Amino acid sequence: MRAFLLIALFGFLFGLSGAQTETKPTKPAPPPPAESKPAPKPRETTLEFAQEGERWWWAEDGKGNPLNPPQKTGDASVNVKLPESAETLWVYDAKSGNLAQLKVAELKEKTELKSDSWTHVARLQVNVKAQDKPVASALVSLTDATGGTRTQVLEPSAEGILVFERVPLGKVEVAARYGDEQKASQETTLKAERELRVPIIELALSGTVATLEPTKGAGETEAKAEETPQVSRIGAIVMFVIALALAVGVIYFLIRLATQKPQQLGEAMSKLGVELPQVATSGAGGSAGSAAPSAPPQPDLPPLETAGVPPTATVAPPTVVATGPATRIVATQGPHAGQAFEINADLLTIGREAIHPIALVNDMGVSRNHAQITRQGDQTLIEDLGSTNGTYVNGVRISAPTPIKPGDTLQLGASLFRVE
Repeated sequence: MRAFLLIALFGFLFGLSGAQTETKPTKPAPPPPAESKPAPKPRETTLEFAQEGERWWWAEDGKGNPLNPPQKTGDASVNVKLPESAETLWVYDAKSGNLAQLKVAELKEKTELKSDSWTHVARLQVNVKAQDKPVASALVSLTDATGGTRTQVLEPSAEGILVFERVPLGKVEVAARYGDEQKASQETTLKAERELRVPIIELALSGTVATLEPTKGAGETEAKAEETPQVSRIGAIVMFVIALALAVGVIYFLIRLATQKPQQLGEAMSKLGVELPQVATSGAGGSAGSAAPSAPPQPDLPPLETAGVPPTATVAPPTVVATGPATRIVATQGPHAGQAFEINADLLTIGREAIHPIALVNDMGVSRNHAQITRQGDQTLIEDLGSTNGTYVNGVRISAPTPIKPGDTLQLGASLFRVE
């Protein structure tokens, strides 16, 4: 028994010493750091257009996030550097209001933009109204030519106007849900070549629907400077020069007529009710037979009535006084030059939105609700509705309802009108 215990003790001590002398495994050395690769350079392409013009371009990633602010160019070709993450290149033509959507993977060293490259309308305006008044609320959806549908909520603050962006060219359908499950829709075709840069769809609703009254311009958002229109200043200078030249001509003619033909001048002024002092024709002794030496014969001058000038000098050019009420206004200057608007109702509103009877959609100096024309019996009046740039009658800015008659001039934004 004692021998067995000794053998067991010896085995335990031998095992313990072997565990202490066992070598530990070494850890592998860490791999050398990988060399950093240089960032890839942006890709480049040259956009070539048919002609010069104002255009803008920007790049977006696969989720539609813009990667750079829009860059402007006016040249027929422009070099574009695209970031590595760019997947779509958008190009906007300011003149037509169209967009070109280009896939970055399909771009070449030189990319030529032809007529069929413009595939989208940048902005599409939808006017929702009922009984010729803006609709207060509705749910409006637009289905484009690709089958995509987008929906917007028409709120009262929008005043019946919604704007859809980046709409593909082709057939579109606008539908509205309103009131007690009522529906209305309108179809149209968007073309690359059109009259309006921002096309407008008029969606008329019927039945019971809440509408808004035309505002007085209190919510105008235009931030244009309050100054006299440039067209008005230039016209005033030209008319002043004409009036000054006419006055000088009249004065010169009267002086010449007075020195050469005093008798004719006296007769002409007498017809006008003006008596001139008599000039003595006798000599110093007062005898009738001693007449003053006569001046050399002068060529006859035309009578004052037919001389082609007014009988008295005036500061302003002569105006023709027309009779009768105003029946229409005709644009003589500005974006709507040559266009006539009939005054055929007792109330006509004027503004930049297409919902107005007198719509000046191309004049950015005109407020959305600018002015109104009313008829009261035989009198026609124009009133400014709190516009930003004001309304002018014969060059004077008005602040209250002002009568207008044929021959007057009206100034709204950059548009000048003649009342007929």
